[in-house]
Amino acid sequence: MILYISDATFKHVLNDKELYLPIRWNGSDFAVTLDNLFNHYIKQIELLPSERGHLYNPIQANVKDIKRVCGLLTMAVNHYLNGFPSKAYTSFEKAMKILMDKPLKIYQKSVMEQFEIPGDRDRKDDDLKLFRVVSVDDNKPYSRVRVFHTPYNLRSKVSTSRYSIAGYPSLYLGTSLALCCEEIHINPHQNFALASMFKLEKTIEYTNTNIRVIELGVKPQDFLESNYANDSHDRRISQKLLNDSDIRSAYLLWYPLIASCSYIRTNKNDPFAAEYIIPQLLMQWVRNEIGINKGVEYDQLVGIRYFSCASVKASEMGFNYVFPTSGQQKSAELPYCSVLAKAFRLTNPVYIHEYDDICTCEWWLRDSTDFDSI
Repeated sequence: MILYISDATFKHVLNDKELYLPIRWNGSDFAVTLDNLFNHYIKQIELLPSERGHLYNPIQANVKDIKRVCGLLTMAVNHYLNGFPSKAYTSFEKAMKILMDKPLKIYQKSVMEQFEIPGDRDRKDDDLKLFRVVSVDDNKPYSRVRVFHTPYNLRSKVSTSRYSIAGYPSLYLGTSLALCCEEIHINPHQNFALASMFKLEKTIEYTNTNIRVIELGVKPQDFLESNYANDSHDRRISQKLLNDSDIRSAYLLWYPLIASCSYIRTNKNDPFAAEYIIPQLLMQWVRNEIGINKGVEYDQLVGIRYFSCASVKASEMGFNYVFPTSGQQKSAELPYCSVLAKAFRLTNPVYIHEYDDICTCEWWLRDSTDFDSI
């Protein structure tokens, strides 16, 4: 069943606080929690009237596909919790096949097209600025490699994360230093914290890597214009972009996946996090997309953009990006992903505590011209 709905009706559905993201839950039964959310979401959509005859540019909702995605994601969680991770991935892969037939196209960038804030093309400096913060135990000088991903020869240091399993390095970046500090729970004026700014390499002679980003950074709240009054520059998504009926139609289909990845972890001390089941299956799917198992170098890099789920506060502080390692190590002396090493240039790391505050450090990095590869 295809529903044709108006802009006002679309906003009415998403202006339901039970659908707001990220979600804080009670930690009892994740499969039941997810199923209840999906049932509520589907019920809200099924109650909508089809208004095709009265609309010039209607927002389409394919209720059948939405139900199938919800069912497959729930099935994946249940398989995983019952000890069948391979069956979980099979179900998840079927859901992604439906979703990729109607992708949520916010960012589709190649090496020759730098990331921009959509709708802000008139800005003089529209390059995406990404940051990384790492905690260190001492106050000695470090080179760029210290703020890159965990090296291949130290896989044992890689713990489980929202979008990566234990032992598999990925490069996590954020759109502000404050967000990066929030994510790793560090006070840079009480602990030693190194910070660096990253830029995508755009010189075709240096890298031919095409970059795609799976968009999970849009909340239902983002479509409500009243939420834009106090948004920070890095958090804002162009309202003009969100008014696109194709994006709104795709979002109705993609909401179940975005919501599945956006539960705040109830207990960070537990070794297993049910909240990470779907995000980690998504990262496995991304790794299959770039063909990691073929044993060759790749001309594409697929990442994920998402809002922080460390807390509700953090979710408003900017966006996170995660890029999995996908290539051979750069050299015997540099056990780092050759694909990521070609795709990014970064500044020499600095200690945040040496600046008056986090913002001052960030602006110093933004003004820096000291970019190089590892």
